[in-house]
Amino acid sequence: MNGIAEILRPPGLPVASAVECQVLLDEIEVMADIGAFSAEHGVPQPLRIHVALSIVPPVDDDLSQTFDYSRIHAHALELASQRIALIETFAQRLARMCLACDLVTEAAVRIDKPRAVPGCLAGTRIRIRRE
Repeated sequence: MNGIAEILRPPGLPVASAVECQVLLDEIEVMADIGAFSAEHGVPQPLRIHVALSIVPPVDDDLSQTFDYSRIHAHALELASQRIALIETFAQRLARMCLACDLVTEAAVRIDKPRAVPGCLAGTRIRIRRE
């Protein structure tokens, strides 16, 4: 065990390993052609996206052993460039894109659609787990 770990660990406590590790990216803001109603077609609307990925905890201090935040952002931008009717569909596609990485065991995606209902914040949330 290295000296720093011995200093930080109180005496008598066992060495712990990570039980759960998450990668989080909140408040991703995109403009998307989204909506089921004909008045929404072709009219970009703001979405606020929140993503929590459960991942296999990294063993080494190496970016290749985690899910890079920029990939979440890139997936969200890719989906925002497409015409999608439902935010539920958008959320599910984003979660599945993240789950395509073997390191990701679960993806939770929440999408807020601020302009959907006047005076309210509408949204959806989905959580998909690898089987």
